[in-house]
Amino acid sequence: MDQSATSWADALAEEIQTSYPSVRLELGIDRGPYLVLFWILLPKDKRGNGIGTRVMEHITAAADLRGVPMTLSPSGNFGGDPDRLEAFYRRFGFVTNTRRGEIGSARESMIRAPRNPAAADDVRALGIRE
Repeated sequence: MDQSATSWADALAEEIQTSYPSVRLELGIDRGPYLVLFWILLPKDKRGNGIGTRVMEHITAAADLRGVPMTLSPSGNFGGDPDRLEAFYRRFGFVTNTRRGEIGSARESMIRAPRNPAAADDVRALGIRE
């Protein structure tokens, strides 16, 4: 794995946690490369006031700027409702990863194509249908 890619994901996570001190998250780069949101935690008393939306806008804008697809898997591990989380992530362009489990594909259950015309060929190769 490219060390600069890993450093970029770590720097983005640090930038978000500095801008939004109540947010905890882990970002990384997986094969592909994909920017992976491994987990995110927003305290219950901070939910529903737009912080999560602003954080996701920040992350997706950074991925778009670099032409990198994103992946994630909504779960209830931190007290969220997986169905609500899936609907939330769909607002940012995430779709079901229909190639999950295939060799060379993203491991997570949802994937998002970069909003960058230069990456269109890569997106088609990933099998992402929006």
